Amino acid sequence: MPVDLSGKRALVVDDYQSMRLALKERLVELGFSVVEAENGLEGLEKLKAEKFDMVFTDIVMPVMDGLELCQEIKSSSELRQTPVVVLSTHTDASYLLKAIANGADDYVPKPIEFKLLDKVIARLING
Repeated sequence: MPVDLSGKRALVVDDYQSMRLALKERLVELGFSVVEAENGLEGLEKLKAEKFDMVFTDIVMPVMDGLELCQEIKSSSELRQTPVVVLSTHTDASYLLKAIANGADDYVPKPIEFKLLDKVIARLING
């Protein structure tokens, strides 16, 4: 990947630890420093406390889902510039449209294809 991600910080929000760990491993390989959260509310609290360059979130989670998290991020003047990538096993168009309508900057289906993920990251980091 031609983008230098060293020093960039990513927040990974997913209720499945195995998914968080797999994504974290890839993001660290790319140069990100990664923080994890188990649900949208925990993710939002971390976003309000620390600066992140990118957020990766699942859609279906307890407490606060990924769509609500997107809405909260994009409605906040402090957070709205943070790119949000939604990750989900739901690949039908209705979920994609809901994610975009709620403020997601991109959508990557699970299981995650790293080549696609890398392209999405490069596009969003480069603006």
